[in-house]
Amino acid sequence: MFKAVALAATLALTAATGAQAATNLVNNGSFESTLQPSGSWNIYRHIDGWTTGPRGVEVRDNVAGSAFDGNNFIELDTTGNSFIAQTIATTQGEHYTLSFAYSARPDTAGMRSNTNDILVMWGLKPVMLLSATNNTHDNQWTTYSFDVVGSKGSSTTLSFWAAGKSDRYGGSLDKVSLISNVTAPVPEPETYALMLAGLAAVFTIARRRRPQD
Repeated sequence: MFKAVALAATLALTAATGAQAATNLVNNGSFESTLQPSGSWNIYRHIDGWTTGPRGVEVRDNVAGSAFDGNNFIELDTTGNSFIAQTIATTQGEHYTLSFAYSARPDTAGMRSNTNDILVMWGLKPVMLLSATNNTHDNQWTTYSFDVVGSKGSSTTLSFWAAGKSDRYGGSLDKVSLISNVTAPVPEPETYALMLAGLAAVFTIARRRRPQD
């Protein structure tokens, strides 16, 4: 019976808060689906969830910097400037929060100032041109967050483009996320009343069945 009480309490908590959980609409936003050995990198023509430019995308695991989230991160200047893109199901006019982590490549402070540039695009609209230098031996991650709006139709394409000098040295990208800003519905007062009544009934039954002293 105590198991029933615990289960009822769990269901009540889930009903009250579970609907509020946010879902990342980006597939493979941290680039973890590629099994890249630690201390290595490779250029891929395709990674899960993303299409790439003709020069592919460079996936790194603890080489030329460490990841912001998980083990992997990517660089878009492979043998030259490239890009990644993902078409995401969206609702026209609906607002979303786009976020990601960016870092200039380590030990690039003495190079041409725009070597780490990445252009962020939402549909056909530029979101931001990322640009930085880095005189340390590891990535120096900065997180960015933007409000974006669903394009006309049922989808919008998110893309990231290497936009600096095409010299095989470029900025790093990790933990890409897109979250709908539409708030999930909160249970009505009647729902809370029903949950509390159910809990009260379970506790009453448990008390009646308790062995007498």
